[in-house]
Amino acid sequence: MTWKRIVEDNYESRNLALVQGHHYFTHHIPVVLQHGPTCGIAALTSLMLERDSETEFVNSANELLSVAISTGISSQGELMSVHYMSQMCGYAGLPHQIVRVCADTDLGELLQDSVLLLIYDKDKNNEPTTRYGGERAHWLMITGFCNKPSRNSRSGVLVTSQRGNIANQPANSYSKSRGTTTDKSAELHVFVQHGKSRLRQLWRWSDILASNDTVRRAKPGTWVLPDNLHEHVAGLAVRVMLKHVQ
Repeated sequence: MTWKRIVEDNYESRNLALVQGHHYFTHHIPVVLQHGPTCGIAALTSLMLERDSETEFVNSANELLSVAISTGISSQGELMSVHYMSQMCGYAGLPHQIVRVCADTDLGELLQDSVLLLIYDKDKNNEPTTRYGGERAHWLMITGFCNKPSRNSRSGVLVTSQRGNIANQPANSYSKSRGTTTDKSAELHVFVQHGKSRLRQLWRWSDILASNDTVRRAKPGTWVLPDNLHEHVAGLAVRVMLKHVQ
C-alpha cells in the first residue's frame, strides 16, 4: 500500500494571532494522505510523525493497519468508534484521552497542547454534512480554531500553513474559557486536516458537531461496527497530546 506524506517545515504551534482580521491558534501537524478507508490510520501516522520526525511513516502506517485488522476492530482500515481509535493510540504510544465535545466545549483549553480526532459525515467535497446518516463517515483532526465574523462565515475556506506576517494580540483580547475573542459577533471555526486533502481547512465548529451527531449507520459493506455506532461517535473525540508543545 502506498502512503503519501505532505511535508511541512516544522511542527511548531502558533500563538493567538491576528491574520487578515481574524484571531486564530493552530498547531502544525504533518499530513499523511489515506489509502482506502484508512482516514483514522492516516491521522495516527501524522501524529507519530509529530512526536518523531524520523519515523518511517510508511512502515508505521502499514503496521497500524495490520494491528487494527488483526485485533478485530477493522476489516479494511476503518476505525468506526472513538474507543477503537483510543485502542490504536495506545498501540502507537500516543498519550490521549476520550473527551466529550459540544457547542460549549472549551477548545482553548483542549487544544492548548493537543489535537482532537473526531468522526463526522462528509459530503462530496469532504465538508461536514447531515445528509447521509453516517454512510460517508470520516475522521478529521482539529488542530486549532479561528473566530470569523458571522456575516462572512461558511465552511470550506481553504487555508495554508498561515506562515505569513503575524501580529501578536494582547492577552485580554482572548477569552480562554470559551476559546473565543471578546468580539461577540465572531463565530467559532476550527482548523481541520484529514486524509483526503493536502490542505488545512477552516470549518464551522457547529457544522462539524451537527454532522457528528448524525453518524448512526455505515455504508453497507464489511466494515467492523460497534453494537451502537451513534453511542461510540456522537459528542465524543479523542484528544491526543502533542510532544512539541509539552
